[in-house]
Amino acid sequence: MALVFMDLDGTLLDGGIIVKGVTQAIAKLKANKHLPVIATGRIPLFLYNYPETLGIDTIVAANGNFITHRGQIIREKYVPKEIADCLLELSDQYGFDIVVEKRDSYAAYRKNTGLVDGFADTYNIIRPEIDTILEKRDDILAFVIFDDESVELIKNKIPELEFSRSNRFGYDVNLKHSLKADGVKFLAEYLAYPQTEVYAIGDGYNDIGMLKSVYNSIAMGNAFDEVKAVAKYVTTSVSDNGVQNALKHFQLI
Repeated sequence: MALVFMDLDGTLLDGGIIVKGVTQAIAKLKANKHLPVIATGRIPLFLYNYPETLGIDTIVAANGNFITHRGQIIREKYVPKEIADCLLELSDQYGFDIVVEKRDSYAAYRKNTGLVDGFADTYNIIRPEIDTILEKRDDILAFVIFDDESVELIKNKIPELEFSRSNRFGYDVNLKHSLKADGVKFLAEYLAYPQTEVYAIGDGYNDIGMLKSVYNSIAMGNAFDEVKAVAKYVTTSVSDNGVQNALKHFQLI
C-alpha cells in the first residue's frame, strides 16, 4: 500500500478546475488500497470543496502546518506572535507587500502594488482585503510576501523564518522546518508508512523540498525546470493526464 502526496495547483487543478479524469484515477488508487493525500500551500479556507469532490480526506495544508486525516486535525503549527509582530513591523518599516494567512481567514496587511491581487488571481482565490489591525496574531499559519530584496532582508533579521517560492513572484513564509517536506515526513511517520511506499507529485517551487524528501518523486510535465531536476520521474503535463500517467507508470492504478 502506498501513500501518495499530490499538489493541488498545476497538478490536480488546472486554472482552478479539477483536471478531467483525476477524480476517477483517485477512486482507482483508493480501490487498490493506496492512500491519496492533498499536499498544498493553500490554507484550509482555500481548499473549497476540492477534497470532497476528489474523494480525498487526508490533507497537508498551509505547506505542512495544518494536517488533517479523515476529519481529525493531527497537526497545527502557528507562527508565534512575537515573530509575526516583528515581520509586520518590518513591512511597516520597509513598505513591502505582505499577506497574512490564518486557518479560516486571509488578509493583506499591505498591498501597494498589483502583485498581491495578481498572486490571488493566479490561484483563483479571493483577492484579499486590506486589514492593518489583525487584532489576533496568535493563530497565523503563514505569510506571503512579494519582494526579493525584502526576503533577503528578513532572512537576516528573522532567522526563525523560511521562504519558498510558490511561483515566479510570490514567497510562502513559514517557520523553519515547517514546509511541505516536514508535513509529508510527519504524516508518513504518523501513519507508519515505509519510505519506499511514499510518493509525491508536484509542479511548483514549494514542491521541491517535498520531492527531495520522498523515495518516489514525480514532477509534472508543466513543472518548473528546477522542480523537474530533483524528481526521479517526470510525467506529462497537467493538461495531458499527468497525474493519471504517473500513477500508471508506478503501477498504482
